[in-house]
Amino acid sequence: MSSGPVIGIDLGTTNSVVAVADPQGARVLADGDGVTLTPSVVSFHPSGDVLVGASAKERRLLDAKNTVYSVKRLIGRPFSSYEVKHAQERFAFELSEGPSGGVLVAARGETYTLSEISAFVLRHVRKVAEQALGEECGRAVVTVPANFNELQRSATKAAGRVAGLDVLRIVNEPTAAALAYGYNKTSTERVAVYDFGGGTFDITILQLAGDVFEVLATAGDTFLGGDDVDTVIADHMIGRFLEAHRYDVRQDVQAYERLRAAAEWAKVQLSNKPDIQLCVEELAYGDGGAALNLDYALTRQQLEHMSQPLIARTFDVCEDAMKAAGLRPTQLDNVILVGGSTRIPLLQRMVAEYFGREPQVDIDPDLVVAQGAALHARSLSVPARKAPFAKVSLKKVAQSSGAAGGGDLDDEVTNVGDRPPLPPLPPPPVVRAARKATLPGQAPPPPPPMSLDSVADELADDDLLDAPTRTREPSYAEQPTRGGALDFQPSSTEDASGLLMQIGRQAEEGLESPDQERSSLMMELGEDAFGHDSVPADDVSHVDVDLDLGSQAPAVLRAALDEEVDTVTGAIAVVPPPETVPQAPLLLDVTPLSLGVETVDGYCERIIRRNSAIPAGQTKMFTTARDRQETVVVRICQGEDRRVAENQLLGEVVLDGLRPAARGKVQIAVRFMIDADGTLQVRAQDVGTGQQQQIAIKLIGELPEEQITELRERHEAKLGG
Repeated sequence: MSSGPVIGIDLGTTNSVVAVADPQGARVLADGDGVTLTPSVVSFHPSGDVLVGASAKERRLLDAKNTVYSVKRLIGRPFSSYEVKHAQERFAFELSEGPSGGVLVAARGETYTLSEISAFVLRHVRKVAEQALGEECGRAVVTVPANFNELQRSATKAAGRVAGLDVLRIVNEPTAAALAYGYNKTSTERVAVYDFGGGTFDITILQLAGDVFEVLATAGDTFLGGDDVDTVIADHMIGRFLEAHRYDVRQDVQAYERLRAAAEWAKVQLSNKPDIQLCVEELAYGDGGAALNLDYALTRQQLEHMSQPLIARTFDVCEDAMKAAGLRPTQLDNVILVGGSTRIPLLQRMVAEYFGREPQVDIDPDLVVAQGAALHARSLSVPARKAPFAKVSLKKVAQSSGAAGGGDLDDEVTNVGDRPPLPPLPPPPVVRAARKATLPGQAPPPPPPMSLDSVADELADDDLLDAPTRTREPSYAEQPTRGGALDFQPSSTEDASGLLMQIGRQAEEGLESPDQERSSLMMELGEDAFGHDSVPADDVSHVDVDLDLGSQAPAVLRAALDEEVDTVTGAIAVVPPPETVPQAPLLLDVTPLSLGVETVDGYCERIIRRNSAIPAGQTKMFTTARDRQETVVVRICQGEDRRVAENQLLGEVVLDGLRPAARGKVQIAVRFMIDADGTLQVRAQDVGTGQQQQIAIKLIGELPEEQITELRERHEAKLGG
């Protein structure tokens, strides 16, 4: 493994940036021309050369079919997805389906996976770093949108490996930006990171307390960004040209690419100017070969009317994140803008209107993510003490009465550092406030006062409140069965043979509709719920769980030694490390999307919910779905829909050798575990016999080791090492 510095890379849709950190802070690295932004564009030249960056972007205007860009929107997506089909209508380069159902790009008679295309960019910025630092850089932290699913994260990590990088950690872009913003600050504040990049949008709510960066909630749209604004302008240009010359530019992919480039230029200029005029020469040819030019004028006001619906969509996403965090927009201390598209004046006005405060504009939105990644990279390279075990104390959750209104939870809250306790749960923000935004607009009136119970009811109805008495898990026990599927089993302590304990309401009998409520929050007892002694059901006020981490434990877990965790709020009181251990920022992130398994009739039973703090582990009980079933296929999915077909299928675990028994008599304990790196492991066990399978999920479309090696060798041959 390389002993050089660990670099931070912001692998962007439009541009990529590389940075490195030292004790004084993070600095962005520039290429030989002093340029810090590398266009995320790859062009395959007729000579056989592979161009990356600015030179490739220039080729886009000359050779659109062999120049690839904006693949970050599609990486990790199945070829059959709506996003890929939509992109096919816009991109000049050819997309096809790969053997594993992924997306391939065709250029110059060869095909490339999207991980390969991203690897060309990563290898280029790696060389920028090595030339700037004068030493090898073989390790990196790479950022991704917060709402990327496991397939997209895995594909990004594979891109790093093809580029010859050891990717130590995949970090969410808004979290990295917050790390750069809060570095060396001692204040305690709540911030929102509003990340509107070239191809994706994320909103993340964080609590900053000294060196502790705790994510409270995150949400996003991985197919919404500045590229969509470019498309709106380009379509407007096409309309003007069609009116003037009766010719649809979309018939010529190269001409359309020239319009897209002109549209991007117009968008950038209108952030600083009230109007622009441009001429695209020889866009097409008319009768007798006469050149047809496009003379085009656009004002900022016209652009704002065209782009306002796109920007308004971001605030629908913001509302989801604010509800999940249990906060109103006006309760935040700061709003950080990330991504070059946040320079749009309309966007800044709408952000100020929604959050009730002016956003931070003194931070470079193009560079801050890479700076945060570099700071986190340095923390991973700092020597730390050996930590064979991390001991976590779980406090007992108060039992509820089971009434619809819920029961009381413990009042005591353990806070991070000197962080003040969270205020009482506020009413959610005005519903769909973004859709009511005006140009310019007036802030919506404050909502009427609401009682705590009514707020909790509304959050439960929106499936956002995950307290022990308010989970919304349906029953599948009475659903029609099919071979090899699982039935969800809301077990009592007896049924679970002491392995699991149900907290809160007892499951009601006879629920058949998947829309009805059922409490299904489980708690693992004892040292190991799979085969070792468990704590008696009547003595769960304090449970110690030992996690064997080893000497290479992630920094986020090493820093978590002997911390107190409140199972209701997720708040953590960090015990200061000894003076011999260098201080490093502690990142407490969340999983952006729910993870679950398929049950009978194609339903998805959630096991780990979105916005759960990671590392995380959760177990649920299931049963066989048919008589004498000897094999169970546990299909893992990710997403928020109740139907598997509407979520992203990740992979599967096969548990065979089950004892023949009647339907519902064989109990299967399924445990999901996510480590600090975001790696998912799944364990399935027949409770009666102890037969179990445990794997790190092999994701659908994941590149095998031999293919990664083959692709790396092809890259080195094309790029000269």
